[in-house]
Amino acid sequence: MRVALFGGSFNPVHNDHVKIANALTNELSLDKLYIIPTFIAPHKLNAEVLSCEQRFQMLKLAFEGNEKVEISDYELKKGGISYSYETVEHFSKVLNPSTLYFIVGSDMLDNFPTWKYPERILDKATLVAVQRRNGEFNDELSIKKINDLYGKAVKTVKVFGETVSSTKVRVYAKLNLSLDGLVPNSVFDYININGLYNSDELYKKLASYLPEKRRIHTAGVILMAVSLAKRLGADEKKAEISALLHDIAKYEKVEDYPDFSLPDNTPSDIIHQYLGEHIIRTRLGITDQDILNAVKYHTTGRADMTLLEKIVYIADLLEPSRKFLGVTELREEIKKDFFKGFKICLEEIVEFLLRNGKEVYPLTLEALKEN
Repeated sequence: MRVALFGGSFNPVHNDHVKIANALTNELSLDKLYIIPTFIAPHKLNAEVLSCEQRFQMLKLAFEGNEKVEISDYELKKGGISYSYETVEHFSKVLNPSTLYFIVGSDMLDNFPTWKYPERILDKATLVAVQRRNGEFNDELSIKKINDLYGKAVKTVKVFGETVSSTKVRVYAKLNLSLDGLVPNSVFDYININGLYNSDELYKKLASYLPEKRRIHTAGVILMAVSLAKRLGADEKKAEISALLHDIAKYEKVEDYPDFSLPDNTPSDIIHQYLGEHIIRTRLGITDQDILNAVKYHTTGRADMTLLEKIVYIADLLEPSRKFLGVTELREEIKKDFFKGFKICLEEIVEFLLRNGKEVYPLTLEALKEN
């Protein structure tokens, strides 16, 4: 009997989870794929996670009718922090399969040796890494590292295409954006009927300021900013809030805010960064200076930018819905080296403005000179 264990928070299950499950079943010739929602994941102790029952029910809906997939409540009933080695040993003992696979995302391979008792996982199961984006992860080096450390081979399964994440689903739901194409229809209905992910008041306030198209952009900025913050060791929550609110004034009029003073000689396409800072400070009551500055300078940059300010600046410029010429190359530069990439982005913007006969805002020149 060939069995695979596929764990995660599944908060919520989405279309890529279904795609991955189908690929695993086919490519590994599985008799059974056990999908195991975690009670508490060790790396998500402070994450916004739905109840066990809600996540379990959505998984049941998503895989209803798939005889080769079974949703297991083992970790949910067990409670506590969900350690993978305990789960692998449990299923190995109970099922005694001829072949047992343990599924991870290929982005987890580098950190796998830091997990609790990774050798006990590999003693009972073969590690299978799922790669979801072509070329994003250097699988070969990570696989070699595991092989050198433990003398165990790692299998890979590649599932390419439009990538969905649970974080994207949650952000879209909170911004009142369509989940079409992100989750199975049955899961979409469950989220709507139960009003999941729509209790964040700050998201609700932001959604009231912006039309759908701008909210889609905002979602992309949030996702990229949080990802960069995680990668660079910045405050992820501040990155989320700054990205969420960065365009709050995009469609507001200065004359509607008599208590607001605009700096002299401000170009029209920059006004919203200054007015946005004013709105979130005076109307939303946000006093965190890091967040205020990240909004205030997200279009122009400035000298002495903090890491958070740079993250929001880059996320606004390069989020996934941006389609301008050269954006793919700039994303690659940011991926290779954030700080060098940041300077390249500033250079490209200044060159673009000059090439099109536009004046470069002084703060942007100061930012470029410093970097």
